[in-house]
Amino acid sequence: MLTPNHVVAFARAWLLAGSLTAAGLMLGPFKDLETLFGLTDKEAHALAFGGLCALSFVAFPRMRRTDLAIGAFLLGAGIEVAQLFGARSASLSDLGADLVGIAAVYAVSEIEILRSLARTQGQTRLADLAAKDPRRARGQTATVTPSRFSDRAAAHFPARQVGRATHVD
Repeated sequence: MLTPNHVVAFARAWLLAGSLTAAGLMLGPFKDLETLFGLTDKEAHALAFGGLCALSFVAFPRMRRTDLAIGAFLLGAGIEVAQLFGARSASLSDLGADLVGIAAVYAVSEIEILRSLARTQGQTRLADLAAKDPRRARGQTATVTPSRFSDRAAAHFPARQVGRATHVD
């Protein structure tokens, strides 16, 4: 039976294959290959990095989308730097096209968050939603962080209940 974990694993495999393919095509001797598909160089860059960004959102559901988008941008920047040392020429406009593709996918993901908020909390003011967001906690007093790893882990992962007895691994 197909589960979300299967989709994540499949997306990770496609992300790896897509990243390696994009790097190979952009670093190898395949100049103007995109014209066979009726695309310009900039359109190909935007589509490639937008697709890689979208795949990374599915492949790593527990990571922040902002971090994944930055990672996709850094991949594009790394490819452009690598082109400086190869037979290809680096271009800031190619990097800009990468950013356009990444930004388009990121914007769509942000729109989906707004749609979800409209369905679940449509009458709540945005300022109130921001105040409830635990990632944006303001005015909280500093808490003392336990120094031992086991104490910090115990705070995040309470002991499991097995039958009637408490089981600690």
